Amino acid sequence: MVNGRIPEELVEDVQARADIVEVISDYVRLEHKGRNYIGLCPFHQEKTPSFTVTPERQMFYCFGCSVGGNVLKFIMLKENLSFPESVRYLADRVGVHIPDTESHTDDRLDSSFEINALARDFFRQALAEDGAARTARSYLEKRGIPPVVQDQFQIGFAPSGWDALWGFLRRKGLSDGELVRVGLAVKSERGGVYDRFRNRIIFPVWDLRGRVVGFGGRVLDDSLPKYLNSPETPVFQKGKYLYGLHLAKQAIREEGRAVIVEGYLDTIAAHQYGARNVVAALGTSLTRDQGRLLMRYSMDIMVAFDADPAGIKATIRSLDILQDLGCRVGVVSVPDGQDPDDFLRQEGVEAWRRLVAGATPLFEYKLQRVLVEMPSDAPQDRLNIVQQVLPNIRAMNSEIDRELSIIKVSSILGLNPQTVKAEIGRLGAGAAEKWPNSDKIAKKLHNIVTNKPHARQQAELGLLRLVIENPDYVDDVRRELGEKFFLNRGCQHIFETFLYRIGNGECQAAVLANDLSDDDQRLLGSILASERPEGDAAVLLRDYIRTIKRTDKRQQKQDLLADLGAAERAGDLERASELMLAINNLTKTP
Repeated sequence: MVNGRIPEELVEDVQARADIVEVISDYVRLEHKGRNYIGLCPFHQEKTPSFTVTPERQMFYCFGCSVGGNVLKFIMLKENLSFPESVRYLADRVGVHIPDTESHTDDRLDSSFEINALARDFFRQALAEDGAARTARSYLEKRGIPPVVQDQFQIGFAPSGWDALWGFLRRKGLSDGELVRVGLAVKSERGGVYDRFRNRIIFPVWDLRGRVVGFGGRVLDDSLPKYLNSPETPVFQKGKYLYGLHLAKQAIREEGRAVIVEGYLDTIAAHQYGARNVVAALGTSLTRDQGRLLMRYSMDIMVAFDADPAGIKATIRSLDILQDLGCRVGVVSVPDGQDPDDFLRQEGVEAWRRLVAGATPLFEYKLQRVLVEMPSDAPQDRLNIVQQVLPNIRAMNSEIDRELSIIKVSSILGLNPQTVKAEIGRLGAGAAEKWPNSDKIAKKLHNIVTNKPHARQQAELGLLRLVIENPDYVDDVRRELGEKFFLNRGCQHIFETFLYRIGNGECQAAVLANDLSDDDQRLLGSILASERPEGDAAVLLRDYIRTIKRTDKRQQKQDLLADLGAAERAGDLERASELMLAINNLTKTP
């Protein structure tokens, strides 16, 4: 229900401005299909898209896990927010002012972003003006990063003193506890605090909205660690962010692929030279959360990590995670031991694009690595090789790719392809069953066939949809069926809420959802996300009403016949006569 502390007209204004496709596209990679958009559900793991967004009705629904609702419900689920918090979250996004009330969003989160923004500005000013930053400015100049790129990536400098940032933020009225909470200060054994980042070049890390959530700092000497990241904080979890994604997401959509590199400087060089679909993992190994972030924008993901042993292991782990999530993955091999930063500056962006276009598919890359690590002549080694690459073969979406990969492994190892296939079958014997195909489910929902047992249920769903989409039909439905005729309780609740809404003016489906329970929102989402039946709406309405009346009449007759049998067995001739008359009258009515 709409929270009373936020005026209903403001809630509706926020919904009207927050296009559901645009909002959900920040979380899910959507593809246009007919009148809907489809993608992989963000609420359960799947490889076949069953998540549907209906822009016309501003609703979403997943045919796999049955989660559905409007844009506010989506934000509540994804961001773990209450209803009023989700309204405020979207209001901030679309520029609608919500007056302050007793119920605030999480002040700690808001203040974390504000403190990080102040720290970023301090670091940037220090890089530009502090005499001690000469070494940092010289380093960036030698790396070929001009001021305009420094500004784009908000690069800064942390002075070498123990309390430079601390003193600046204290003068802004912030407490020691706040600075420790956001990871900018460290508590000493004596109880005091000191700056976490000292004498380092600073790289801010952003969320998808461009807000600073944390920092990475690179040393300017030989001290360790070479890179230091912010600790886990209320707004920063290293495994949930990708460096530069807020700058790269549009280019990833446009180019149809993302490239993951290891470091900040690799990402900066790529964007500087025009390869703007590049991001960096905050560490050498990708996480599932980072993979899901990229899947919102493309399913084609390339990894360009260093070719040293640690980099190779991180690459394989990352690729396995991405393929398991359903991505099409490959490895970009930078030649001569270079990193992407060096390669781009020496060879240019066109050479980089050719390198990315020629990326090695995961299966081939992994097979090459395991063949290098162990000789393929020994039977045990051949078995180990097969066991290492089979999960990747089995995870392939294309039957042709799977067949060719089996042939390749069999040829290299001198095995019968049927043996490899049998091993794949054994491997997958206990695999979980896939979620059902959304299109097949959708096509069944409105397939009204009156001689089937579920005809009444299907007619109810179809009728409810027609009424919501065509409120002018309400009077016809009331005249023919009344207001309480749904056997499905959820449909009845939705219908009654809809009648109340239209009694006070117009009612959009997405606004109607605000007044419904979670179960009823899911039901409404499934009805509106399903494929529309063909035919004239007025004709469909008559068919639905006729189906409901016919099934009701059939059920009523069955009940009367049952009562008649009971009366006859009891010898109650008067009751039996009344029932016979009622049955005859029922049979005569159209």
